Amino acid sequence: MAEFIVGNSLRKLAREHRFLQRLLWRLDFVLVWLLIWLARRLPVDSASRLGARVGAWVGPKMKRKTAIFRANLAIALPQLDDEALDQLVVRAWSHAGRVATEYPHLETIMREHDRILIEIRERIETFDNPAKPCIFVSAHQGNWEVACIAMSRLGIPNASLYSPPTNPLLDEMLLESRQALNCELLPRDNSARLLMRAMKRGRSAAMVMDRRVDDGKPVRFFGHDKTSTLLPAKLALKNHCALVPIQVVRLQDARFRVIFHPPVRPSNPEADENTQSVDMIQQVHDQFEDWIRQHPADWFCSKRLWPKNTIPKQPEVSGNDVEIDSYAA
Repeated sequence: MAEFIVGNSLRKLAREHRFLQRLLWRLDFVLVWLLIWLARRLPVDSASRLGARVGAWVGPKMKRKTAIFRANLAIALPQLDDEALDQLVVRAWSHAGRVATEYPHLETIMREHDRILIEIRERIETFDNPAKPCIFVSAHQGNWEVACIAMSRLGIPNASLYSPPTNPLLDEMLLESRQALNCELLPRDNSARLLMRAMKRGRSAAMVMDRRVDDGKPVRFFGHDKTSTLLPAKLALKNHCALVPIQVVRLQDARFRVIFHPPVRPSNPEADENTQSVDMIQQVHDQFEDWIRQHPADWFCSKRLWPKNTIPKQPEVSGNDVEIDSYAA
């Protein structure tokens, strides 16, 4: 989420002047509160469609974030021409709007079982014995919050990492909606220690990990190094448990398929821990790439993932052979 929505052009000045920062935070809160207030009074599918329209209209006006969306998508999907890329960015904003207006309906999505189809592609001990923790990882795709609902449906207690927005008022609003997820929410600061404690209490660990982590290790993502966290792999290795990628696919409006993919295993179990960890995260990245190519408009890539001077790789095949989701309009 942007540091400021209404006054993003004033962000540098606001960082220097506390009064201006608080004023902009309050303006953003009122704007988001009004949207959430309206969404809450609509049926969940209608709220999702409202968010799609608001996202497609408001999102492209946020020039800085739009430029980041476009840069990330251009690197991930170099076969797209400028026109197709511009259309995809609008659809990505439309999808982001859906996610926003679905927050006040997370409890409804949890309660109405036909809204989530769960697919398990390889059973591991955790599915039969939820007290045996494992590590779940996902990407900012579909509605990633739904992954926690799927885990709750399966009776798996989990502790999930989240990144608090800079605006504390919006953070409080999101936390209120996230109570419906039935999981323990942990801020990303000191996350390794917090997750270890949660796992000792019998909770699985869950995190969304397609973003850049500045103190991470370089791992290839769409043909370029992205500094990525190795924490999921290291936790899995230290605790001798599975590392399971979760894919969330939006079916129609606020209905989803949640796919628990087979666990990621090190290619060389005899290698040192760091080598195994990088290998496992590379495998996760490879899966993320496949998911994003399948549904690129569903990918919320609002943070810069690669250095500004990264040049998109030339595509191996010609043509715009990427599925652009059509439900968001």
